[in-house]
Amino acid sequence: MTQKRNHIAIWAVIFAAVVLLAVSYYYGAIRGTSDSPSVYSVILYQNTDNEWTTLLEGIRQAEEDFGLKVNYVNMSTGDTAQEQAELIRREIDSGVSGILFAAVDSKALGDALKDDNIQIPLVALETGVSGISSSNYFSITGDDYGMGQALGQRILKDMEEQGGQRVVTVIREYMERDSVSQRYEGLVDQLKKAEPPVEIQDLSRKEGDFSLRLYIGTNFQKCGQYIAALDKVSTEEAAAAWQGEASSGEQEGKTFRIYGIGNTLQTVTDLDNGLLQGFVYQNEFNMGYEGIQTLVDKEKKGYFTEQVNIKYKLVTQDTLYESDNERLLFPSI
Repeated sequence: MTQKRNHIAIWAVIFAAVVLLAVSYYYGAIRGTSDSPSVYSVILYQNTDNEWTTLLEGIRQAEEDFGLKVNYVNMSTGDTAQEQAELIRREIDSGVSGILFAAVDSKALGDALKDDNIQIPLVALETGVSGISSSNYFSITGDDYGMGQALGQRILKDMEEQGGQRVVTVIREYMERDSVSQRYEGLVDQLKKAEPPVEIQDLSRKEGDFSLRLYIGTNFQKCGQYIAALDKVSTEEAAAAWQGEASSGEQEGKTFRIYGIGNTLQTVTDLDNGLLQGFVYQNEFNMGYEGIQTLVDKEKKGYFTEQVNIKYKLVTQDTLYESDNERLLFPSI
């Protein structure tokens, strides 16, 4: 009888151990996996805090609100579509749940990725990608054509107010990005509506030319009184080139009125200092936040929600410190 009781006690201990191991496995492995935060990656071209300050503020706010982990991946200074494609593949292989990125070249990146079997959500910000038909691809962009139109409207209004020369020089850089090419179309279409007519000049580097800033500076003599830039970097470089030329005295007696697209710490400073007359900017905080939220929704629901609407505004020196502009252009305030 005593031996039988001992057997029962032993089996009871074994059964309890098995139950304990099962419970530990469930909470440690299964529950632990489900409770661990999703990991997303962000890949941006020209990835500096200056170029993407506001967008990164939105991403970091979403990271905090949703309790996520975000990997911030830096591209090299070359900013090639091939490198970006390799970085996207590397992050996919690392096991991330989704990727947020700004395409360095719309067509070239699409060509590089079109044959890939994409199994996680890829969300493009600001600049879209052509040629990707995957249900896991989504883009969040602003009304780039409308931004170009707004820039053109402001330049035409400035001409009426200043009575200046009716010639606009457009800096054509990064036209391989669909966002920039659409802004160009909007700007040119708006300027062509002007009466009296406006002369439109294109300023575009060729392979082997100087750096953008130096190239603009050496071509000021050919430029019209109005200069239009269509992206952040070109806007910054145009203002820097004009500052250098003005301080050297080589353009004494000439004035250039520069308008651009894109808000950075530098473009805001240049506008405040009078090197820029105005620029159009989009709500990049919302763009970054909505980008992360879109990845979260896709992971939870299995599909992308409807198109996200990103608003834009034009700001001048007179309106720079209005409350709405301060909130979006000075995100740390």
